[in-house]
Amino acid sequence: MSMLLTPRAVRGLFVEAATAKFARNVPDFVRLRQLVADNGGQFLNDHGAIRTADPAVRALFVQAARVLGLRRELNYAFPSKKLVSFDLQAIGDDAHEFKIFVSQVDLEAFPAAVADVVRTDCAEQAAAVDHTPFLALIAKAEAAGGLSARDAETFVSHFVEKLMSRPGPALRRSTLEAVAGVSGEAASALALGPDFNHVTIDVLAAGYRGIDAMAAAMLAAGFRLLPAIQGAPGTKLRQTATMAATMDTPIREADDSAGVAQTEKQFVEIIERAQAQDGDGAPLWQQDGQPLVFRNFLAANAEKIFDAASTKASAAMSC
Repeated sequence: MSMLLTPRAVRGLFVEAATAKFARNVPDFVRLRQLVADNGGQFLNDHGAIRTADPAVRALFVQAARVLGLRRELNYAFPSKKLVSFDLQAIGDDAHEFKIFVSQVDLEAFPAAVADVVRTDCAEQAAAVDHTPFLALIAKAEAAGGLSARDAETFVSHFVEKLMSRPGPALRRSTLEAVAGVSGEAASALALGPDFNHVTIDVLAAGYRGIDAMAAAMLAAGFRLLPAIQGAPGTKLRQTATMAATMDTPIREADDSAGVAQTEKQFVEIIERAQAQDGDGAPLWQQDGQPLVFRNFLAANAEKIFDAASTKASAAMSC
């Protein structure tokens, strides 16, 4: 019997593959990794984030994440964005483990007619892919506690290239326009599919004394950033992001011919985590006396980060 890879080892393969895919699509990410290298820092991937409108995709993502040793932990709500979210964590005290932030388009908050066209798009995507072999690998990992190297490679490939994609036909322009009129963030989610809409670089690992210094270096290098850093100095979580590039996105016109729309889909975030606090604001410590670093997320911060990739109705109607 071949040796099984642990969930941590499979997670490492997943992060490597998903990050490489992200780098192929996001030039700012490649530039930022080079900026970190030039600074003498280390690239530490804090988390990736996905958005999906399909509850079945969300559920499968949670199942697959368990093979990576990630478990659903806290919930977050963003009524103004028409999104509800949760984090997938490697449960424990180490804030430097890779995490995934999952956002579900809240179709119950949409006008019924718009929700219906979104569900139609989700059904078209679901019909275009067979997850049966993937589900078999998930069951195998759950029964054995890990996967062989060969199975892990197959599992990660399906996860990154098939689950984290739009496998079916292009999004209809009419659907994109309707959704963008309700939520720009949801429109970007449909345009991209459940791929990483952002990947996040740890500021301190990157060799900067803080997020202000790294943001200043990025601005000097020509990156376009959100107007403000989220989280006040000295708080447990501070973050900011590049603005997603406007990209040509294939769409279907009313006559089913191929068209192009302008959408904002993927960006890069930077994050600075500090000591966690209890409900009274007192600092928290690990059993070994070291500071317990905050490893979750703050809804007030995340809501502003969402603004980095939001496709407006006027853009959806262009081209």
